[in-house]
Amino acid sequence: MEGLSGKAKLDAVLAEISKAQLAIQTLSANFQQTKVSRLLKEPSVLSGVFYYQAPDQVRWEYRNPRETVVLVTAQAMVTYRPAERLAEKVELGRSQRKLFSFLSASEPIMNLSRHFSFTLRDPGGEGNFVLILNPVTHQLKKRLHHVELVIDRKSFLPVRFSYTEADGDVTTYEFSQVKINQPLPPNLFSLDLPPGVRVVELKLRGSE
Repeated sequence: MEGLSGKAKLDAVLAEISKAQLAIQTLSANFQQTKVSRLLKEPSVLSGVFYYQAPDQVRWEYRNPRETVVLVTAQAMVTYRPAERLAEKVELGRSQRKLFSFLSASEPIMNLSRHFSFTLRDPGGEGNFVLILNPVTHQLKKRLHHVELVIDRKSFLPVRFSYTEADGDVTTYEFSQVKINQPLPPNLFSLDLPPGVRVVELKLRGSE
């Protein structure tokens, strides 16, 4: 990256991120999710483990303060809360699929250029790259103000990302103990719900 600037540096960083993504078959990492909202007196802080298997299988396993499993597929998102004996299946429209696949890390960075404009910040030295993504499509603009990705300078993988919704709410994910291309438990990306769990099927408003 030395000697590059402007669009040339941005293109080089995006190419390295794409290369790093293509090399991933499986990934797991601890995460902490923090949400700041005008509707909350204090930030909401949750933590757990994130799993990904190429090309598009994603599992968010929340462990604190309460157990919740979120599975994201190409067509739907399923949220299971064992303590409530409740599973919610949300059918995703076209724009929602694009948004959820991006937020779940299953969307190649280069594919997002049709939906976002990119701005690169480089602090230099040992500092990590920061990518700012601003939505350019009407459907995404209705939900997102912008996304910020912090990219590890050596691995070119995200170590933190945050998204600011159109109403100003901000959700941030920080990742640690990242393991790449290690075996994952079998049946990790399916939910075998126990008897008595109520399943509710929903469709997001405005889905296409």
